[in-house]
Amino acid sequence: MPRTRSTKKSQTPRHSTIPRSLAGAVVLGLTLTGIVASGQGAIAADLPSSIKQSSDAHVSSQHRVDDADTLDPIGSLVAQRLALATPVAQSKWLSGKPITDPVREQAVVDEAVALATKDGVDPDLVARVVRAQISASKVVQNGLFTEWKHNTQTAPTEAPDLATIRPQLDSIDTALVTAIGDASAVANDARCSHAVDSERDRTYPGMDSLERKAVRVAWASFCAS
Repeated sequence: MPRTRSTKKSQTPRHSTIPRSLAGAVVLGLTLTGIVASGQGAIAADLPSSIKQSSDAHVSSQHRVDDADTLDPIGSLVAQRLALATPVAQSKWLSGKPITDPVREQAVVDEAVALATKDGVDPDLVARVVRAQISASKVVQNGLFTEWKHNTQTAPTEAPDLATIRPQLDSIDTALVTAIGDASAVANDARCSHAVDSERDRTYPGMDSLERKAVRVAWASFCAS
């Protein structure tokens, strides 16, 4: 059966007209929303970086505190050893013995290295540090000898025998090997020089300028690089 074509005109649906002012407001609102969203996105993108930097700074600061705490025992032993440099100098002055004693110095290093090897402590690090202590002691001794030569009135008239001082030095060196072992990680760390600078600047009650100069020598070769 033939299809009959409708003679009615198709009516296109009429869309409601949005007032121009309202349309403008909608566009403005969408624009502002995009700007805010973009800004929030930028902040969100930057936030992790700033948090990471803050976290890194905190970790770095904590490392410095931890390193300083680890080096404190060595610093205390350095000060104790330097305190004995004066009676050693007095004894050598009165006995006429030279400040430098290569045989004795090598024996001190060898004993410390043997103990380090036995205890599993880096022998090279121990040798460096102990030699530095010997050099630091000689800074004080040489300084005192110079003073006494130029001003004989300040020169000592009595002093303990070296035989009574050496056991004290040996005891300090034994404790030093243990302290070095505990701090060996710091010696090989990239932050070592900063930790050592803090320790060298530490306040030592009763320490004079000559001894403070010697402290810097005592720490000179602690870091691996």
